[in-house]
Amino acid sequence: MKYLLFIIFLTLPLACLSQEISLEPIFIEKSFSSASLASTDYFYSDDVQSLPFFSPEEIIDYSSSVDLRKRSGSGIQSDVSLRGSIFEDTSIRIGGLEINDPQTGHFNLEIPLTSADIQEVEIFKNSQTINFSLKKPKKEGALLESFYGQHALNEQLLSINFPLKEFSNRLSVEHKVSSGGRQDSDFEIYNFSYHSLLEDDSKEIEFLFAATQRDFGAADFYSVKFPHQEEHITQELFSLSGKTKNQPVNLTPRLYLRRHSDKFILNRHNPPFYTNYHTTYVYGLDNQFDFSNGLFFGLNIEREKVTSTNLKNHRRLNKGFSLGAREKRIGDLAFDLNAGLNYYESFQYLDQAHLGLRYFFSDDFSLRFSFDRIWRAPSFTELYYVSSTDVGNSSLGAQQSNNFELGTDLFLNQDLRLSLNSFLRNQHDTIDWVKNTSSAAWQANNVGTVNAYGLDCSLEAELNILLLEKINFSYTYLALDKESAYNFSKYVFDYDRHKLVSRFKFDLKGVDLNTVVNFSHPLTRKNYTTVDLKAEKKFGQLSLILEGNNIFNRSYQEMADISTSGRWYKCGLSYSF
Repeated sequence: MKYLLFIIFLTLPLACLSQEISLEPIFIEKSFSSASLASTDYFYSDDVQSLPFFSPEEIIDYSSSVDLRKRSGSGIQSDVSLRGSIFEDTSIRIGGLEINDPQTGHFNLEIPLTSADIQEVEIFKNSQTINFSLKKPKKEGALLESFYGQHALNEQLLSINFPLKEFSNRLSVEHKVSSGGRQDSDFEIYNFSYHSLLEDDSKEIEFLFAATQRDFGAADFYSVKFPHQEEHITQELFSLSGKTKNQPVNLTPRLYLRRHSDKFILNRHNPPFYTNYHTTYVYGLDNQFDFSNGLFFGLNIEREKVTSTNLKNHRRLNKGFSLGAREKRIGDLAFDLNAGLNYYESFQYLDQAHLGLRYFFSDDFSLRFSFDRIWRAPSFTELYYVSSTDVGNSSLGAQQSNNFELGTDLFLNQDLRLSLNSFLRNQHDTIDWVKNTSSAAWQANNVGTVNAYGLDCSLEAELNILLLEKINFSYTYLALDKESAYNFSKYVFDYDRHKLVSRFKFDLKGVDLNTVVNFSHPLTRKNYTTVDLKAEKKFGQLSLILEGNNIFNRSYQEMADISTSGRWYKCGLSYSF
């Protein structure tokens, strides 16, 4: 892949410079109809452009409901917890398409996109879903970025929009390389995406190919006993979809394929000692029928497959249907609902459901309730992995949960919004890695019922007072109760009891400054506070940018026994034309 990207980097700028190109205004499109009826955190296009992050995955950590556990910088590998769920539980989507890896949830957040490809990020808290919405390709426009930073960081990005007959197209290529913030955390990343869209009054045809290659030192990623681990990952994602419009019944079919390969070396200085190879395939067909009265019906069939030197070879089939009603309003009451049933090989029939209600006392004040019943199948690692320290369990059953949320939204005026929520997740047949003695191996098991409950609130205000333009505060309190016969838990009961995120936007005489203060109080680790910033000065189409993560160089752990990289700055130029 690296040679292909090198050629594209050399040739595409020449094509771009041969014509005069202007950028069109950005258009925001919601991806889920139930968004307004449930508590949802949005990071809009302005946030994607202005907030400090070294990879698109990191932006979700600016939600107080999300606990992002980064093993390394620049999105190399991160685990996500949403309202106390573990990294296996959250559904990660690109343009509405789930990309979760059946081998292990450690790979779920390997987003094969650049920041130039993402329109917005949506966090649907009650349904435990995070969606990266795609920016629509245009007929013209390009972006070129170059950054350099601490730890020998070098980042280059090129994204170009162009026409091809009736299709709008965008091609994005990105390269990142660094020596890493600590020993054996070096990395090299290649991201590539091609997005093509034909859209008119009667139909849409959309194609996406996205790929990422990541080679990195994995110091302490999976075991502190082996600090010199190394990993090599490639991922390819294909999606082809169509959509009819303005018909009594509109059809939206989608074909998709995701391939992921992983080479893991336990000791990079002695690869023959222990090396594992894993390859997974997920492919399927979605069909959705949307009726003009707001009802819909969907069908899905999907195959998952793994070939592995440790897990061996396995495959399973998942097929199901769903039906429901999109958001409707009757007087002061708005609602939406859906239900579905899946037949999952080895786990038989699994059901899911959603209900969203909102009652408007006025245009500025409303009360809402949402219910989601969701499930997840065990990963292939949880089922079949075997080592001296971790043992899978082929008898695992599917995990199911009933999620409840009650909340209110209040617009105090045009520039001030307050949101309050209470939530409960009643989770059955919870999957965790457990043991009864400290010297025993971890074993995957269904450990019983877990109840997660808490509160979250957010306040957003447009101020325009002196240099301060905007503030945003979000806070989440979380607690978990359990019914479990095991003394030690590896994942389920490692969570943030308190999290507060404070965002400030300043205009310093033409310099846009965004700062984020992130306070976390983990249940089993020390509290920590980090401060990130991004400063940008625009000179027409050219921008000078300075970004910093953990600018006060705090020492802390997001995962047990894995220290963070400390302060990390980068500086660069962004040119749109």
